[in-house]
Amino acid sequence: MIEKVFFKTMNSLGPYEKNPHLAVAVSGGSDSLCLAILAKKWVNIKGGRITALIVDHGLRKSSVQESRKTLKLLKKQKILSQCFKWELSKKPKNSVQEKAREFRYNIFEEWCYKKNIKYLLIAHHFEDQKETFIMRLNSNSNVYGLACMPKVLLKKEIKILRPLLDLKKKDIIGYLKEKKINWIEDPSNNSLKYSRNRLRKILPKLEEKGLTDSNFRKILKRAQKERKKIESKFSFWLIENVRIDTFGYAAVDFRNLKLLDKNDFIFIFSKLLNMISGLFYAPKSKYVYNFYKKIKSNEIINKTNLGGCHIFFLKKKMYICREIFKKSRKQEINFQFNKIVWDNRFEIEYKKNFFLKRKLGKSVFIEQLQKDGWNEILLKNQGIKREIKIPNKIILSLPAVKNKKNDVLYVPHLHYYSNMKSKKEFSNMSFLFKPRISLSNIY
Repeated sequence: MIEKVFFKTMNSLGPYEKNPHLAVAVSGGSDSLCLAILAKKWVNIKGGRITALIVDHGLRKSSVQESRKTLKLLKKQKILSQCFKWELSKKPKNSVQEKAREFRYNIFEEWCYKKNIKYLLIAHHFEDQKETFIMRLNSNSNVYGLACMPKVLLKKEIKILRPLLDLKKKDIIGYLKEKKINWIEDPSNNSLKYSRNRLRKILPKLEEKGLTDSNFRKILKRAQKERKKIESKFSFWLIENVRIDTFGYAAVDFRNLKLLDKNDFIFIFSKLLNMISGLFYAPKSKYVYNFYKKIKSNEIINKTNLGGCHIFFLKKKMYICREIFKKSRKQEINFQFNKIVWDNRFEIEYKKNFFLKRKLGKSVFIEQLQKDGWNEILLKNQGIKREIKIPNKIILSLPAVKNKKNDVLYVPHLHYYSNMKSKKEFSNMSFLFKPRISLSNIY
């Protein structure tokens, strides 16, 4: 039964290339292990193969043992696997699960991109969808948010697939028991300090009050239908009224933006903020709504910060760029794929990788240019201001290579080098604006 449902769902999420290679995110828990086994059965019929991707987050003392056990479980099922380690000098104090999830998605996407794998499978199931719905309902989400997790999500170069969303947890457990397959229980799933776990405990009571599986499916189906209408409606508007620049900012036709009603504005503006900021989540709707009310009341707004972005107005245009920080943030560097992703927005490639490993993050840093950096450049080259035809605020938000003294060595978008030595060292470094999400990324 479960295999039949899974195969039907997978076939509906195509088309796939000939002999597809799928990546599957696996934690070792029942859900992801079941997904890997079902995916292997499906892909074998298609003449393809799968690779299971695992992360040792190092958040628990037992994490190394759990990773090894997961690898053994996969090997027993003849599933190839790749394990990654979350290397941190010190563990985050806040939003640990969110940051771990962010790292997991980033590392998996990068690996898939390098291996030319187009699909990454995630093991969210029916109860996960139900929990997400209640959490978003509780946070006053609109109908777009209440449509919850889509089965297909476009991320940069790959597609995220969630083929278990129609399957219940008990069916997953039943399938593994039937096949006599063991799995690992994650102790954090029982910790009541996480809101999702607390919600999981009260789901049966909500069913008694009327939120049955049947009713929930009907509600979800209507919400997802509305989301498709919203996506379709605004794709054209965004194309006509928004220009996304390779410098990492958006220029918006303010007159037409102002004509939007409340719900349309919140949807469109949240998308733009999420894209330009590079943040994992869009700002809460209530903050976007407060900004909308100011615009509608003709309140004079020259500039403001919202959702990790700086918003300002110039010549009847609204500009959205990355928020300019009071203090520069030194970026964590990942050399695993010969790439660095700066601020979750710019992908940096450099041919002399050994140079970066030796210097970057130690004597050389990638930070926002900021006001001091821009003034430093102008002192050396006044003519550059006439050559650059973008607003100052955007220039200040650009990535810049600096040394320990905070001297600007190289600004790629301005084609600026501090001297011939800097030009020799950094001329092979390229910065490409590749935001985390596109303006329309949900099927």
